Amino acid sequence: MSHPENFVCHLRHLAAARPQDTALVIVREQHGQPDELVLDYATLDMRVRQLAARLQAFPRGERVLLAMDNDEHYVISFFACLYAGLIAVPVCPPESTRQPHLARLIGIIDDAAACCVLTTRPILPLIEAVADRSSGLTIWLADEAVDAGPWAASSPAPTDIAFLQYTSGSTSTPKGVMVSHANLMANERAIEEGFSVASDDVFVSWLPLFHDMGLIGGLLQAIHRGCKCVLMSPRFFLERPIRWLQTISRHRATISGGPDFSYRMCLERIPKDKLETLDLSCWRVAFSGAEPIRHDTLQEFITHFAPAGLDAQAVYPCYGLAEATLFVSGGVRGSGLLAPALSRRGLAQGQARPAMDDEESLALVACGRVPSLHQVAIVDASTFETLPDGFSGEIWASGPSIASGYWRNAEATQATFVEKEGQRWLRTGDLGFWRDGQLYINGRLKDLIIIRGHNLYPQDIERHIEEQIEAVRAGRVAAFAVRGPQGEGIGIAAEISRGMQKLVSPATLVEALSVCVSELCGEPLSVVALLNPGALPKTSSGKLQRHACATGWESGSLDSYAIYAFGQLQSGAHMADASGSAPPLHGTSAELAALWRATLRLPEQHVLHADSHFFASGGNSLAMVQLAARLRQHWQIVPTLAQLFEHPRLADMANWLEHYRQSAPACSADTIPARSADWAIDCPASPAQQRQYFLWQYQPDSSAYHIAAARRLIGPLDIPALQSAFDHLVTRHESLRTVFRTAEDGTLWQQVQSQTAFAVALHDLRTLDAADRQARCQQLTTALQHTPFDLAHGPLLRVGLLRETDETALLVVVMHHIVSDGWSMRLIVEAFVTAYQAAVAGQPVAWPPLPIQYADYALWQRQWLEAGERQRQLDYWCGVLGTTQPVLQLPTDR
Repeated sequence: MSHPENFVCHLRHLAAARPQDTALVIVREQHGQPDELVLDYATLDMRVRQLAARLQAFPRGERVLLAMDNDEHYVISFFACLYAGLIAVPVCPPESTRQPHLARLIGIIDDAAACCVLTTRPILPLIEAVADRSSGLTIWLADEAVDAGPWAASSPAPTDIAFLQYTSGSTSTPKGVMVSHANLMANERAIEEGFSVASDDVFVSWLPLFHDMGLIGGLLQAIHRGCKCVLMSPRFFLERPIRWLQTISRHRATISGGPDFSYRMCLERIPKDKLETLDLSCWRVAFSGAEPIRHDTLQEFITHFAPAGLDAQAVYPCYGLAEATLFVSGGVRGSGLLAPALSRRGLAQGQARPAMDDEESLALVACGRVPSLHQVAIVDASTFETLPDGFSGEIWASGPSIASGYWRNAEATQATFVEKEGQRWLRTGDLGFWRDGQLYINGRLKDLIIIRGHNLYPQDIERHIEEQIEAVRAGRVAAFAVRGPQGEGIGIAAEISRGMQKLVSPATLVEALSVCVSELCGEPLSVVALLNPGALPKTSSGKLQRHACATGWESGSLDSYAIYAFGQLQSGAHMADASGSAPPLHGTSAELAALWRATLRLPEQHVLHADSHFFASGGNSLAMVQLAARLRQHWQIVPTLAQLFEHPRLADMANWLEHYRQSAPACSADTIPARSADWAIDCPASPAQQRQYFLWQYQPDSSAYHIAAARRLIGPLDIPALQSAFDHLVTRHESLRTVFRTAEDGTLWQQVQSQTAFAVALHDLRTLDAADRQARCQQLTTALQHTPFDLAHGPLLRVGLLRETDETALLVVVMHHIVSDGWSMRLIVEAFVTAYQAAVAGQPVAWPPLPIQYADYALWQRQWLEAGERQRQLDYWCGVLGTTQPVLQLPTDR
């Protein structure tokens, strides 16, 4: 099979050869409802050329920042840069206008010397906050069409830079990895080989497109192989992780994945009673990478989702980094998880050997083999000698995927991209070893802290603490990586003078450090070791030994007077503040504190007060997304993440929410709102539906609650048009796609299925004589009306067409009363006539969108009743009927 030379030629070829084939499906939320936008190759290419024509106003080789969400605008903008001969620079839009959030973007703009930022209207205010600091920076909105001349066709050279991938991290001097077109295509071929990608594979990705895994492994690999790619935003996934798996199930995706934390989130947020809505049997490659791969996470994921059809052999650990474009190694598709039990003592000594019976073991996950034309060597970091299998050393990688170097940073390039025996190698800074043909990763030479695939630089954290916290001595603080229940976290060791120890309690210092670090990194502190003077590990030359800090904390050998770990002050708690307990919270603050506690899963002993800081309390950017979802559910408001990030303290956030709620539209009994995406699939049943479900459970074979209608059709009959009309009705009305299930606590839920295969039952009676035809027609009509419905599996609509003659037919429509009534049946029949006439004419159905569905009403009614209406009605009827009821003296059965 021939491979494309670059993505410009390749996308143009796909648009010409397969113009109507689906290239992209964008899954998103529109007006509180799930929505999908489909782009074929021809449309994608056309829109790329339109934007590229405008971008050609800039000289070739200029840098263009892409600051957008995971949507069609990002995809179009990236390819438009390639079409225009410009260098794309994917960046993460700042979370708010706070200085720590803007600092990284400003650093990238300055380093790349960008000429333009492509963004979208919702993100524009955040981009404008940095525009004033960069002279000559143009801002264009990718979601607002602007007329431009025709695109001047051009094709890039293999050595031209396709894009700059800035290494993920905090405010350290940014380093942009220069990825050439040749690098990019070589790595796509490597991923294709590693994943064994076929043309009929389907990709689903929520991974951010500003990250190499999302861009190269999610979007571009699908385009490279000509597969359908289904994209959603990280926030769409983070709000409800089940959406990721539902999308895989719905689109029958075969390839999807993410960092370890995403699998852990699914384990924590998707209970077993939700698995019946998923079919993961299609998932063939569930890749895991971008951060340390935990054996326990993947094994638990396999076990938890096995009832949903997940094949254990689909799990696919892999290893890569931006300097290698992305992919370095991976397993064999379908081989599953390999994690031998190795000796911890042996690994500490640099040797990988099986654990003996009396030794503590560690299950390390194998990251597979290296693709064709590429090499990986394990090298002694001191002597640069290649080590044999089973010995741990620095991982060096070589091959056509290795990037050109760092943008305008010759010193860093020279240190990382080295020559050895006439061959160019990338020093990854990671530790690993070969064993039985498999690459294993067991640590890092670098001091980087990697959380959910993002690099946090310890020197940035240390500098920020020194600048912000007076109690910490300059040069006497170290940041390091720690391992905890949720993966890698941030640890801080800080020397505190004897005098300061007497003035400030450990709890106060821990909170100050947590606030300081979280505002910089968007992550909470996992560990704080408050040390006595002179206790911080350093070399003889005075250099910080961050790894020794981590080792000392794990072993308990640090000379500390207080230790904080994973939410608890483990020592030094007796040195409490003398300020007394915080006053109780009231009103909005109390309600918000409850939402914080639920989101952050705080123990009861963790006291929240007015000055509590969201991040210092254990929150991070993911938790903030979850809090936003809870706010939407609790108060029917939709604040942006940027707005919440601006108010991280509890009292400030509560005050802001009070003002926001006053200006937000209220949900009243007169206006029933469309439900949010949180309730898009599962929604509580209404009281009327609960009654119907109880009666069905009592008599499942009864047809007493079947609603039926029959209409005689006269004239030529278009069967495909008739089927199409009912397909439109089923798509338009959620009730016709609804089934019901009972949760473990007895609550009845209605589930709206995204797609339901529905077929009109056709019965051809034209060959029968008149008497037999009438008898058979009566028999079939009775069967259609009285055959029981299965409320748990559906469908709850049944349609039969009885062809009597060439010119006459009887149409029988039956629905269960749990989703319909007499008035609804009338509306369905009228809507069928409209849809059928449109289908016969070959015209689209001219229906206005439905503002709400029955599930919207059911959810509103539930909230209305719970807000006090149920009690009001109950009090009324108790007053009318009284507390005692007369006993009717009726004759008994004989």
